[in-house]
Amino acid sequence: MIRRQLLIPLLILLVATIVRLIFLDAKPPHFDEGINGWWCDQMAAQGFYRYDPANYHGPLHFYVLRLFLTLFGRNLWALRLPTVLMGIASIGFTFLFSRFFGKTTTYLTAFAMAISPAFIFYERYAIHETWLVFFLLVTLWGLLSWYSGPTPWSIWATILGITGMILTKETYIIHLVAFALATLCAWIIGLIRPPSEPINRIPRPTPWAHVGAAVAVGLALVIFFYSGNFLNWSGVTGLYRTFSHWANTGVGAQSGHEKPDYDISIMPHFLRHVPVFVSLAKVKINWYWIKLLAVYEWFAIAGLVFSFRYLFGGNGALRYLAIYALAVLAAYSIIAYKTPWCIISIEWPFLSLGGACLVFLWKIFPKYLKPIAVAGALLLFGLMGYRSYFLNYIRYDDPKEMYAYVQTFRDYRKFVDPILEKGRKDPAARTKLQGLILLKSYFPIPWVLDEFSHIGYYENGDEKWPADVDADFIAVDGSEFENLEYLLKHRYFVTEFRLRDGMDPCKGYFRYETFKDIFPGRAPEFEPVATGSAK
Repeated sequence: MIRRQLLIPLLILLVATIVRLIFLDAKPPHFDEGINGWWCDQMAAQGFYRYDPANYHGPLHFYVLRLFLTLFGRNLWALRLPTVLMGIASIGFTFLFSRFFGKTTTYLTAFAMAISPAFIFYERYAIHETWLVFFLLVTLWGLLSWYSGPTPWSIWATILGITGMILTKETYIIHLVAFALATLCAWIIGLIRPPSEPINRIPRPTPWAHVGAAVAVGLALVIFFYSGNFLNWSGVTGLYRTFSHWANTGVGAQSGHEKPDYDISIMPHFLRHVPVFVSLAKVKINWYWIKLLAVYEWFAIAGLVFSFRYLFGGNGALRYLAIYALAVLAAYSIIAYKTPWCIISIEWPFLSLGGACLVFLWKIFPKYLKPIAVAGALLLFGLMGYRSYFLNYIRYDDPKEMYAYVQTFRDYRKFVDPILEKGRKDPAARTKLQGLILLKSYFPIPWVLDEFSHIGYYENGDEKWPADVDADFIAVDGSEFENLEYLLKHRYFVTEFRLRDGMDPCKGYFRYETFKDIFPGRAPEFEPVATGSAK
């Protein structure tokens, strides 16, 4: 029995590990990954991460990235490996909830997380959201364990889970409020309709020494990382200053990440001009997150629907989780700023509720209908697996995929690969070649080509270009290439490429004399008008 109990979790973790590590560097670095990698390069130069409250991301992720880049080299594998490992750790941690949710529900939850399109896609990204999910799981386990009977483990898990959230992303405040609301609502609902399966409570004295020690360690970690390992004390004040920036971007000013197409007014059209209802006419419900779940995460949709069941009874721990999950979904729906990677911070509790839904159906179905429950589970998992395969290994840069948001196209390799190949063939070229990037938006190129030390970046059009635009390699927006070619005096190989959705096609120029060994037998596509001055 012990072997069987260990075998299932190990198999799930094996599946999760394989699907996250295989072809890890196939997907080009995302815009944000390029920026995160570039900041890690700045850390190497200045010795600490300079926290910016307008950046909305805590410092922990950058310190870990810097460590992995130092240990394993400056490459995409090393940049993404920390989030892959944290994603696997999150699945492993899920098994600890079996005492609250039951083993079968926990196994189903872990497997759903292992093959979820969103979790695989964003855990193969060097971004913060994976860390937030892990610390949310730790915090939830700590809270439930503390309620069932305080122990040193539950105390340290709760406090360090909250600490990790604070060190990761400013949206931790949403989740802390949701946990508090869930506590209050679960207590009130419990007075009216107690759960049929209450959390088993064991009376124990609170070990206050551990509470004090855990709080002290948490504060020390927050101060250490936000102060830039004691080299940037102004970063500590960013802990509260970030919320004014965040409120302006997330709720107030236009950020470019709003999703108005998914807004639904709560007021019928014929009442919107009635004076008493005018103010309410501006209140809208946004169903963007529901759309993402409906397209990719059917298992979570089942959990979302089933969550309302716990308002009327059932497992006490799952009631608490359901209230928390609905509160988080409501909060993220109200906030105008929406980027799809936040979905894993919203989705994870619904996966547990989806597992509970299947267990519930299995129990209530008579014997001859139990195959229907099995078929339903296979259908949900099959759809997730199908979506995961095509999203993560085939269409990972297809803008039609809602998760592939501001994603760099694989087409960008037409520009960067010849430069990287030149650097591999001639290491001295990394410090000798001159480059110009004349693009309105150019990340992740600065991180990918960081070893080439003489590259100028210009994003404001030809009026801001240098006087001499001839360089060993050049990238330019498609709308500006005629202005560039008018000024060029050398012969160039020319390649068209696309960097990202929403941008014009770009062109890459490679000086003939510099890159003729990289393009053997190929004639230059650009000849200057004044051929006598060409080289």
